[in-house]
Amino acid sequence: MTRRLKDSLTIAFEIIGGIATVFTIFGVSVSTVFPLPKVNWVIKIEIYIFIVAFIYAFFVFAIWTIIGRKYKDSITFQIGRNTVTVKPGDIFKTSGWRVIPMDTTFSIDADDKVISKNSLHGKLVLEHGNADEIKKVVKSEAERRGFQEDNGIYRFPFGAVIPYVCKEKDGQDASYLMVAMTALNENWEAHTNMAQYEHTLMEMWKEISRVYARNDIVLPLMGSGITRFDDNQDDPGSFLRCMLCTLNTSKLHLNSKITVLIYDDGKTNIPLYEYKELFRIARCQ
Repeated sequence: MTRRLKDSLTIAFEIIGGIATVFTIFGVSVSTVFPLPKVNWVIKIEIYIFIVAFIYAFFVFAIWTIIGRKYKDSITFQIGRNTVTVKPGDIFKTSGWRVIPMDTTFSIDADDKVISKNSLHGKLVLEHGNADEIKKVVKSEAERRGFQEDNGIYRFPFGAVIPYVCKEKDGQDASYLMVAMTALNENWEAHTNMAQYEHTLMEMWKEISRVYARNDIVLPLMGSGITRFDDNQDDPGSFLRCMLCTLNTSKLHLNSKITVLIYDDGKTNIPLYEYKELFRIARCQ
């Protein structure tokens, strides 16, 4: 039973209980509101049971519909002391420090062979940032960390974050947090699994906490792109749950708003209301 249905049943029961209490106080009964002609008492009881059941079902359906409409497009809740909002949206049109998942070498080869042009990684390189600038920023961060160059590239650990600030085409400043999300194999394929994915997210939250400078953080639904999961994981709801649970497990407190954007492609249907009480009752297992 979904949380939406459970809450609808509970709220409807409370409403019916409240109405019954008021009726009792004023000495009103169901037979007073719905008088029936003289019929067999058994039939009369069955009719009254049907009436009450119908009213209860009506309230359940009404509340279930209201909840669905209210939380269809957005939901905001607390994870520890962090305020998190989950909603559909385009990360490049949302203000804040935008988290962009990339490979562990932060490649700038967005040519549909190494990096897909339609991925967030590819769009950052081709449409929103500057490839040469990204290369310089990656080199500077690698040298700061003491990494050695390997055939012209630097390999970062999973979850590593590199800040990158640039000018958009409209002249506005844009800030990005590039994350080492996956490693490319010899066929330029990005593979991972849920265990590695969870580890990467844990490291990512620590890195974000290190560099975010109290700016609002905007993340895509990590893992829902072209990344290949070797354990056949492709459920967007599982990705969202893992992102939120790793934030909860990290115990980090970010003094800013955190927004997770679900790509609005008409196919990613995540029942957002199901996550509303997830962390209050501590069920991240």
